[in-house]
Amino acid sequence: MEPIKLRFRQVHLDFHTSASCEHVGADFDARAFAETVKLGHVNSMTIFAKCHHGYSYYPTQVGTMHPHLSFDLMGQQIEALHSIGVRAPIYVSLMWDDLAGERHGEWVIVEKNGNMLMRPPLTNHSPVLGGWGWTTLDLTSGYGEYVIAQVKEISQRYPVDGFFFDICFPLPNYSPWGQARMRAAGVRLDDDEAVFQYTKQEFDAYVQRLSDVVREYAPGATIFFNGTVTPLMATNISAQTHLEIESLPTASHAWGYMHYPIMARQARTYGIDFLGMTGRFHKSWADFGGLKTRDQLDYECGTIVGAGGKISVGDQLHPRGVLDPAVYRLLGHAFGRIEQLEPWLEDAQPTAEVAILNQSAPMIGPRIPGHSNDVEGAAQLFLESGIQFDILDAVGTDFSRYKALVVPDNFTIDMQLKARLEAYMAQGGKLVLSGTAGYDAAHNTFVLNDMPVSYQGLAPTVPSYLRLDATLVGESELATDYDYVFYDQAHMVQPVEGASAYGELRRALFTRTWEHFTSHAQAPVGDTLGTPLVVEKGPILYFAVPLFTAYRNHDYWAYRAIALNALRRFLPSPLLLPNGPGWAECTLHRQRYNNGQAIRSIVHIVTYHPRRTLQPTQHVDQSWSTAGLSVKVLCEDGRIPTRVYRAPDRQPLSFEREGAYVRIDLPPVGPHTVVVLE
Repeated sequence: MEPIKLRFRQVHLDFHTSASCEHVGADFDARAFAETVKLGHVNSMTIFAKCHHGYSYYPTQVGTMHPHLSFDLMGQQIEALHSIGVRAPIYVSLMWDDLAGERHGEWVIVEKNGNMLMRPPLTNHSPVLGGWGWTTLDLTSGYGEYVIAQVKEISQRYPVDGFFFDICFPLPNYSPWGQARMRAAGVRLDDDEAVFQYTKQEFDAYVQRLSDVVREYAPGATIFFNGTVTPLMATNISAQTHLEIESLPTASHAWGYMHYPIMARQARTYGIDFLGMTGRFHKSWADFGGLKTRDQLDYECGTIVGAGGKISVGDQLHPRGVLDPAVYRLLGHAFGRIEQLEPWLEDAQPTAEVAILNQSAPMIGPRIPGHSNDVEGAAQLFLESGIQFDILDAVGTDFSRYKALVVPDNFTIDMQLKARLEAYMAQGGKLVLSGTAGYDAAHNTFVLNDMPVSYQGLAPTVPSYLRLDATLVGESELATDYDYVFYDQAHMVQPVEGASAYGELRRALFTRTWEHFTSHAQAPVGDTLGTPLVVEKGPILYFAVPLFTAYRNHDYWAYRAIALNALRRFLPSPLLLPNGPGWAECTLHRQRYNNGQAIRSIVHIVTYHPRRTLQPTQHVDQSWSTAGLSVKVLCEDGRIPTRVYRAPDRQPLSFEREGAYVRIDLPPVGPHTVVVLE
């Protein structure tokens, strides 16, 4: 049986409720619950079986029902939701369970330093407020069997639409029991890499086993393991029916506004549905009394669907079992709009002309893991520039659908990948490399045969300076008579015969040290190094400075402008050419319509209206009409649209042909605008 297709308008209803909370569910009314959900235009809601505190919210013979709950709250929620046609996936906390850890100390994970992984005694720590916060249990201990028994019990008693398993990540366990298991498996405890590989193998095996249990007892249910959506997400794809990118952008301890747009560009490459999860909260989870504005949620929903995802908004149920009507009025505004847009969202495929290759090291622990700095820097640059891109696993993926691949700074190319990249170039593909991407330090050479440069060495000072020529200046604000600082380590290379070189590197007078410095920061520019900044030959464009990492770390507009001027020359016909500021993010989708007989182009424009704040986290809580934006869409195969309109109201928009493009001058736009070309 094929898995149930995800819906666009989902709520993730948190319910972590401790024994300190009395009268649990006392005010729950199934009819009022259903009517409030309808108010929000919600068509799927994740509800709770077991929470981080370890309590169950249904009568259970396996676990422990909440001591202040006197009825089957989960069962009544399922009935209420099904009565109005709303799906009800079921939440189970996997690795965080305070109650189970209290009763079975032998199940608790012990860190390498000997500390038990739990809330320190006499503290109120939580991951949101600081510190660890929750008792963390080893799935390969008896606790794993306890969870499986709960899942079987739920699946046999209730109509299960899906399971959302939370807190799923490989963590080494150095308890006496955990050490004994590693020794028995031949793992040296002082070899961190071997310990991690063993832990990951055991974790993956358990995740697959639990997935198989669900498929046996609840065929057709959706399955997701939260915590596995990292740059290494491919390793657990087979155990899941879809992905959910937990990404509350206003949570200062975790995600931010760039996390979802970047992670989604990788999640969408696996051919399965995915959700983008934000929250209705002002800050993060369990922020009772915190609520977003309409503009804020419209922007976040627009960002999610613009990257190709469906939407999940986090909420938290009051212990007494009553939903907040104000939350669902807010959702009614945002989800009501998304509901109207669904004809242009369903089965629409995001486009991508460029792929950034991903090569991530193993990540241990429940951090909110992002990609490497070079991948994030390239992604930020592309998002701000309208370049349509994916983030792609370098192993086992098809390169042929992309015009170009970005091989970021510090990327290692082995012989197998070398052969694949060279075959890709032979078929007309292009590569963009920077810094030491593909560099073999042992032999002081680049791995690829067609590299347009030979490596000479590190620039002698940090920083270096960038002197540009007319090509790299283009039509930007850059100048040919100014030396732009490059704060990080640059590289000296020699162009090969026939290569085109642009700009030059210059040294600083000296590298600042404790005994050799001047003024407040770096020394000013010195002599030229006589080596180029950008080199191009055939299918390869090379940057002698790691611009992507530097842009991510320093956010210097000059790096973006230099890279774009070189890229526009190297990739002259992008799918989309937006005319507007970088905070107006544009994405292009293709969608079949008229029973699959025709293809239309759909452009999503989301406008990020930042404001000044004294807080570390920006809040996009105000929006205003943005005028003067335009966008050019490439007419592939020469197909010219016969009409252009705004969805969902189908307001016609004027357009004109400009060479290979159609130009659309946009009317004033708000947080999220959808333009359709048919």
